[in-house]
Amino acid sequence: MLHLARALLVVSLALASTSAAAPSREAADLRGHVSPTPAWLPRGVFLGTQINNGAIIPNLRIQWEFTFFQDRKDAWIAVLEGGVGWAASLPESALAGRNLYLPVSSYYEHTAQVGFGYRNHLPGKAHWGFQVTGGPTFYGAHFTTQPPDRRTAGTVQGRLQIGYQLPRDVGVGLAVGYAEPFGLKNRSFARDFVGGVNIGFFADWR
Repeated sequence: MLHLARALLVVSLALASTSAAAPSREAADLRGHVSPTPAWLPRGVFLGTQINNGAIIPNLRIQWEFTFFQDRKDAWIAVLEGGVGWAASLPESALAGRNLYLPVSSYYEHTAQVGFGYRNHLPGKAHWGFQVTGGPTFYGAHFTTQPPDRRTAGTVQGRLQIGYQLPRDVGVGLAVGYAEPFGLKNRSFARDFVGGVNIGFFADWR
């Protein structure tokens, strides 16, 4: 009888510990995703190609993401993004739509953006999200017959991303965006290359 009582005690303790662990796991699921990366480090990257009026501009964007709402898989975030880009291919002439011949030899476009976004984050599942940001864009070009044109304008940008959420809290996939410039100067020779469609790949480890 003593051995049976001890066996029952061991089984009871095992069942109690199992039942206690289950609510703990459920509570952890309800708490939602916790980023493995400190907020002061980048939590996302986008490598894309911008296309506008014959200019093809590879670009790199680095993101800092700050969560202000999070449940088990949905998150609304504040986005701080910085990026650089240099043209890999340019049309023969800038301002071609204005019946002007202005040979262009180089173009760059760098930007700093701030805004908000949404991320759907569940390990082992499809990952998707979007963001809307705005901020200054610094651009410039060199020409064979004119002095360099260096300007600052504003852009509003939107980007949609869809891919796969890896088990180690890293989302990877494809992204497509569009940037609409504002505040462009009429006397700017490179204005037609600012903004446009941006297609590429993203990684998000928020």
